[in-house]
Amino acid sequence: MKTSRVWICAMTLLVLPIGSAAQPSSASAVRTEVLAFVRSFADAANHADVAAVMEMYDHSPNLISAADGAIIRGWDAVREDANQVLGKEGLYKISTGSFDVLPLGAGKAVAVGPVVTTVKTGAGPVTLDQVLTLVLEKKQGKWLIVHDHTSTKPRGD
Repeated sequence: MKTSRVWICAMTLLVLPIGSAAQPSSASAVRTEVLAFVRSFADAANHADVAAVMEMYDHSPNLISAADGAIIRGWDAVREDANQVLGKEGLYKISTGSFDVLPLGAGKAVAVGPVVTTVKTGAGPVTLDQVLTLVLEKKQGKWLIVHDHTSTKPRGD
């Protein structure tokens, strides 16, 4: 089950060593920071700024990105996929809904929320209702994605 894999990944982060960077002092501060991060992530994707998007990911071979049954491992492979998917500005748009943020201890959090992705195609725009899960870790004072997962709601055509 996909949900259990994300939960296992999130729980694994709880046992990782805690970095020495200053951490927010409250769940409210973590929520505020993470929601700002999610907005920045969507903005960078909407501007087709692959470099900015990829700076939001942990530059690690352990990075995992999963979407609709496909798994991509490692920062280099995620970057290659982002280069192909994001395309040119205006062809790809992400609209985020209300995200839930679950702090997982010092410098770790999960953000989950609805996303509407619109992709312009030769046959017209295609709109996908999705859920995005980001597992984040704060390293050297900034939040980074260590795992992401996107699931798409089946279309009722």
